[in-house]
Amino acid sequence: MLFFSCVKDKPNPDHLQLPDQSNHGVILVNEGAFGNNNGDLSFIDLNNNIIYNQLYKLSNNKSLGDIIQSATLINDKYYIAINNSNKIVVIDRLSFKEMTIIHGIQSPRYILQVSPNTAYISSLYNNLIYVLDIPSNTIKKTISIDSQNPEAMKMIDQYCYVTSWDTASSTVYKINTLNDSIEKRIDIQGRASHGIQKDINNHLWILSGNKYKNKISHLTRYNPSTQLIDATFTFKSDEDPFRLTMNSRGDTLYFININYAGASTNNGLYKMSIYDLNLPTMPFISAPPNSYFWAVGIDSLTNHIFLSDPKGFTQQTTIYQYSNNGELINQFNAGIGTNSFIFKYK
Repeated sequence: MLFFSCVKDKPNPDHLQLPDQSNHGVILVNEGAFGNNNGDLSFIDLNNNIIYNQLYKLSNNKSLGDIIQSATLINDKYYIAINNSNKIVVIDRLSFKEMTIIHGIQSPRYILQVSPNTAYISSLYNNLIYVLDIPSNTIKKTISIDSQNPEAMKMIDQYCYVTSWDTASSTVYKINTLNDSIEKRIDIQGRASHGIQKDINNHLWILSGNKYKNKISHLTRYNPSTQLIDATFTFKSDEDPFRLTMNSRGDTLYFININYAGASTNNGLYKMSIYDLNLPTMPFISAPPNSYFWAVGIDSLTNHIFLSDPKGFTQQTTIYQYSNNGELINQFNAGIGTNSFIFKYK
């Protein structure tokens, strides 16, 4: 469902300056190429269709780090998990100036605020969730889980549900954030869970699997009220879905099926109602020829869909902006390997 004829013919130059953030826009997390220490942030001014790149480097005159895994906005500060540099960098939301660096975290992945003063940090290559004291920006304790690679997290009430991107694990952990302890282990059909979203009915959707380690992907729906799994969808063995995303209404799921060879099969953005009885068989938006998508974000103000084409992590990422009908509206040149989007509304 690509309509290239509707793309605006307006140039999108690589602005190397700080943006005016009073406009509606989106922060891009550019992870960089592994080992090259070239991750950074970009900002697209959606009022004027202008992209600004290398925001951290411009503000701090140094590189941000190696593999920018994620960024989370907490109290007007971006907490940036830098996976291969084993640190969290905290920067001011408006100036992008570095405020502090949090060390002592092995391969941080994602950060989730679970209370006014506390955030959880998932990590790779170990079984630890780090508990961050936000006012002091220090790690006050860790939570041990039974498996490796705690990954994506989602809050419902006082509980944090944590996936485990471990091919030996078929467990999602329910952690009571009042005492930082595991309250329940939820067994799912698939292994290596890595994506989790909450829908309009307060149900959790869990994406699991690892194609390259022969773990077939599954999409599981879990009802926290009944504590039961009420649906499981099984992907084909040659499918490799990731980046599970929910729209703002909580009634439509999106995920990227990735084909690293750039072939047309199982390659693109897929869309699914939470009430569908089967997985989608065709992409809603096909990936560009000889390439693949790496990130997806949904703008809750316009319902526009943003996708990234990382171009093999050797050149600038192409960012595609689509209408909610899948019509291509605009495209931009961002940093290396854009992996996520943070939408800004004021």
